[in-house]
Amino acid sequence: MKSIHLTTLILSSVLLSGCAKISGNSYCDISSPMYFEDEVVVDMLRHEDRKLLTDILIHNETFTSVCGNDP
Repeated sequence: MKSIHLTTLILSSVLLSGCAKISGNSYCDISSPMYFEDEVVVDMLRHEDRKLLTDILIHNETFTSVCGNDP
């Protein structure tokens, strides 16, 4: 019985330790644009995973809109 409580306490501690607190309070503090190595990657994404390419472009445009110029 004692080991069940100890195991529960240990597992709870491990789960809670994974929660990181963000020190900044701004989107610009915790975000950065995502760049592609070259146009081959863009072409591959255009044909293989258009949703991912669109999400990355939206993220980069949001970063530029909210934070101004690239860092």
